[in-house]
Amino acid sequence: MNRQTLKQLVIESYSDGTLDAQKVNKIADLLTKKELQLYITALKNWEKANKLIIEVPSDGGLDLQALRDAFPDKKIVINTDPSLLLGMRIQNNDDIYEMSLKNSLDKITEHITEQYD
Repeated sequence: MNRQTLKQLVIESYSDGTLDAQKVNKIADLLTKKELQLYITALKNWEKANKLIIEVPSDGGLDLQALRDAFPDKKIVINTDPSLLLGMRIQNNDDIYEMSLKNSLDKITEHITEQYD
């Protein structure tokens, strides 16, 4: 199975931007074990590439429309993480952007520890 065929199978696995379990089952029934492994890996990579995960300390104060405008083709998932204190963490595929008070304090602590040990 070549990459183009695999990509086409992944694209066909979705209905209206959501993974369709019935389509996935039909495709999986037609594949060999090796092809199935490639297909599952490709599905996971596709999901990861098309999802934007945002972690915030609380639910309020997030401008979803601005995020949708900045990432129009991505499914936006918002998680709360009180340990962030202030700010947010954004995961876009393999890139992680952390703009939080906790991260800043950790960097300051690390710098002081390196300088004075």
